[in-house]
Amino acid sequence: MSQLKEAEHRSSHAVVSAEERGMMEALRAYPAFRMLLIGTLATNSAFWMYQVAVGWLALELTDSPLFVGLAGFASGIPMLIFSLPAGVIIDRYDRRVVLLIAQCGVMLISGVFALMVGLDIIRPWSILVLVAVYGTIMTFIFPVRTAMVPSLVDRQDIAIGVALNSAVQNATRVVGPSLAGVSIALIGEAETFAVAAAMQALALVATWRLPSNAAEASRQGGTRWEVLTLGFRIVAGSPFLIALIVLSLAPTVLVMPYINLMPIFARDELGLGSTGLGVLLASTGLGTVAGALSVAHSPGLRRRRAAQLVTAAGFAVGVLAFAVTPNVPLAAVLLFGAGWMSAAFLAINQTALQLSVDDDVRGRVLSIYLLTWGMLPVGQLALGALADAVGTPLAMTASCLAAIACIAVIAWRFPSLRT
Repeated sequence: MSQLKEAEHRSSHAVVSAEERGMMEALRAYPAFRMLLIGTLATNSAFWMYQVAVGWLALELTDSPLFVGLAGFASGIPMLIFSLPAGVIIDRYDRRVVLLIAQCGVMLISGVFALMVGLDIIRPWSILVLVAVYGTIMTFIFPVRTAMVPSLVDRQDIAIGVALNSAVQNATRVVGPSLAGVSIALIGEAETFAVAAAMQALALVATWRLPSNAAEASRQGGTRWEVLTLGFRIVAGSPFLIALIVLSLAPTVLVMPYINLMPIFARDELGLGSTGLGVLLASTGLGTVAGALSVAHSPGLRRRRAAQLVTAAGFAVGVLAFAVTPNVPLAAVLLFGAGWMSAAFLAINQTALQLSVDDDVRGRVLSIYLLTWGMLPVGQLALGALADAVGTPLAMTASCLAAIACIAVIAWRFPSLRT
């Protein structure tokens, strides 16, 4: 009996707010959540390795900023097309099974890239086909991993769970690009894709150890159209959700495409090779980790809606300053600051979104949120074309100024974001 009471006592301590225990204690209290983070670390690191390798490969094959932008467009446009059906699948089926299938897919695509590059049979058209398939699969991986967070922690710990998940996602922006830059320089592009495939295999193993949620999967009725559009109806009925999603558009479409143009900045503007590119991207990644952790450690900041406006604008200002500096150390510092602001914005924005929806529709609402990321390729293609016409620094400067103006208009239009 005393052992039972002791077990109950330990269990009661497991649900004490993570803000009181601290982040490390929260990780120990939720083993399944910890396994989710390990898988996210592996798959997102592989994703960023793949992104850098594809960008470098596209530039080497074509020497065209427009084609680099086109590759980004082909990779991201599936998010715009398939987000809604992906959200329905995530809510209606076992999320673990959906994730296992998707992880197998990205592992295979990375392996195909490694094989084709190694055999020297990769061509620009084949890059576009492969990145489109990869992007389609990632349309499932991104939202399903985010949607699983609230089911693996207690409700009072959702905010810190989202912040920790965001911190891990952003940590991969250090690990992935750094590994890619060093790997391309030391062992080559084909081997870099092979390493990315191996990391996706590690994510697959971690995903296998996650619990099933088949019993909790949504069984809401209605016609296929009603089921498909439920997320839109939920968002349309909440002015605050509309404000959160609209605000996420400006930095996503107008500022975030700078990542796609980083190989051009590194090579043509700063005179760097693949290793230098990795260092610059790692600077961004370090900033994003610091930004996400600062939000996780600051409950008051997470609850202040106005902080989203400040951090979104700060992200645009940081990238704007980077775009016009010819100094490599200063560029790294500015990217660190931009990364900090972008991660803080995303963590606050996503936490507010997660806390505003029920679990049985979370996938569909997150799929609407993912539509903003589906607009990223539009920004990438437009920015690539503009960079081809007027130069990369001027194109990025104009885009960041447009983002700042949009954020100001959004702040004026949605008073709920200023509290």
